[in-house]
Amino acid sequence: MNAAPKASSITTSLGVPAHSRRYLWALLGMLLSATLFEGYDITIFHLCTPDIARTFEMGDAAVGAIATIIRFGGVLSFFVVSLADSFGRKRVLANTVLCYGCFTLMTALSTGVLTFTVFQSAAQIFLAAEFGVAVIMIGEEFPEHWRARAISLLLMVAFLGVATAGLLYSRVADSRWGWRGMYFLGITPLLLIAWLRRGMRETARFAAVEQERRLHGRARHAIFEPLWRCLEPAAGPWARRMLLVSTLCNCIGLAGGPTISFFSLYAKRDHHWSSSEVGTAVICAYLLGTAGTLLSGQLLDRIGRRATTAAFCVMTAFAMAILFQSSTRSAILLSFMATMFAYQGARTATSALSSELFPTAARATGFSLTVQVVGQLGWTLAPVFAGILSGLVGGLGNAVSLFAAGPLIGAVLVLGYVPETRGKTLEELSPAALAETNSSLNPREA
Repeated sequence: MNAAPKASSITTSLGVPAHSRRYLWALLGMLLSATLFEGYDITIFHLCTPDIARTFEMGDAAVGAIATIIRFGGVLSFFVVSLADSFGRKRVLANTVLCYGCFTLMTALSTGVLTFTVFQSAAQIFLAAEFGVAVIMIGEEFPEHWRARAISLLLMVAFLGVATAGLLYSRVADSRWGWRGMYFLGITPLLLIAWLRRGMRETARFAAVEQERRLHGRARHAIFEPLWRCLEPAAGPWARRMLLVSTLCNCIGLAGGPTISFFSLYAKRDHHWSSSEVGTAVICAYLLGTAGTLLSGQLLDRIGRRATTAAFCVMTAFAMAILFQSSTRSAILLSFMATMFAYQGARTATSALSSELFPTAARATGFSLTVQVVGQLGWTLAPVFAGILSGLVGGLGNAVSLFAAGPLIGAVLVLGYVPETRGKTLEELSPAALAETNSSLNPREA
């Protein structure tokens, strides 16, 4: 087993000294808020779904439509994340938290379903952008032998946001503040986060690319140039990898979108759970989801990306199907916990893969385009279709269960076509990808 490199000896393959190990852990600490706020924000929306639906007098189809529109904000985050390939990771990340806080405040003050949807969708743009840039920074800065584990730690912190939302829900939502109070409480820590990030530096890999650009006197490339770099030539390795990763993300999203969007409504309306029971179930499920994230990170670095991702996809499919076909409280709770355990593990595996398969000059664009744009179509559209199908297939549970097929398809794709990236540097992966166009190797051997 190779020993981990000393902090002073860590360098990128471009010959530029990387940041010290001490700074890397400090960086991870500064980035943790990305998933903390993501966990809190997503959870309060879906916990408060029955309350919001009652306030605006919405049925299943309308709830699904709003969930889809709000999630579409995450798709639009591509335009923010892609700026990181032109202006740097640090500069973009520094502004996302402030913009997110502004639109969260406006969400709490919204006066109708239209303003709520627009403001919350705008908040998702910057929340998703913050998460995307954070994953890119970890992927570029951390050594290959613990890169996946660092990403899993980032994703694990989402549980703190989820737990906070779950603990507050029964107290705040049933108070005179209602669901709006949940959004007000989410604004408070944002200024502290912005202050803590003052010591953040640019990633060594992007800094090296920028230094080379200046040495050769080249102008900074146009904003969408990295996008054309990923897509050109159309039949080249980057385009093939983008299609593969985005399809995998969609397969997993077909499970995540309906489950997270409709669990609260399914439990509270269809099975008469109380607000406290729903909040407790969410905390328990995301606690187990955190364990899934941690286990996934360990397995990714030990047994490989392909086997780990496929295993969690299969578990997600079966657990989700059982969840929405159960009727007793214990069965619903246990299957919800199992679903989140597997789903978070699959999401961790996909995030690790997505951050590794693109060149530095276009990595933020490639990651965002595959994971947050094309890869979000399944997550974004599944809730609205599940809401529509609810009246056609005998109820919400039957409609949502149909989407459990998504992760099973994802497992087949992983085992058949995803290249193994365990133990390889980002620079090793780029030449391998380019060689695919001129070789006849099976995709699994690349």
